Amino acid sequence: MNRENWKEWLEGIGIVAIIASLIFVGLQLRQADDIAFAELSETTAARGIEMSALIADHADVWRKACLGEELSSAEQIIAANIFFRYQQGNFNAWVRYRVTGMGPSDSGFLTDSFAANIHRYPAFREMAQSWLDWSSQDTRYHGDYIREYQNAIRNRVQELMLEEPNPDADVRWCGIR
Repeated sequence: MNRENWKEWLEGIGIVAIIASLIFVGLQLRQADDIAFAELSETTAARGIEMSALIADHADVWRKACLGEELSSAEQIIAANIFFRYQQGNFNAWVRYRVTGMGPSDSGFLTDSFAANIHRYPAFREMAQSWLDWSSQDTRYHGDYIREYQNAIRNRVQELMLEEPNPDADVRWCGIR
């Protein structure tokens, strides 16, 4: 073989090596995405279990809060904590879905469930309004996601008021997605 043939063979081998390495990198990226999705699913499930346990541990307080019954100072703190965790988990899941596409099949599920709780449970509505007022302040949250989330919830609550003017909700589902 002459020098030109060797050069062509080596260039061909180099091209094949580059293509093989690109395929390998692509497979690694796909595997990393699969691992990240699995970890996210596990974290989401753990948070859901945590939230359910928190509600179960304080079921009497949460039920009273959802129904708008009188709460002691200590119960108000517990109810506010449960609400904040529920709201923050819901918002985080909504943002995660909007950014990554990972989560429920439709981000509307998250705003629908939150809006339904606001519409159906008077005390939940009060807690939500307090949070909406607080989070709308310029010094709190920045960015389009919070405004988009808040608007989606407000719009859905308005729709629910037309669909269910006098909701007869089962308190067992308060705060449950």
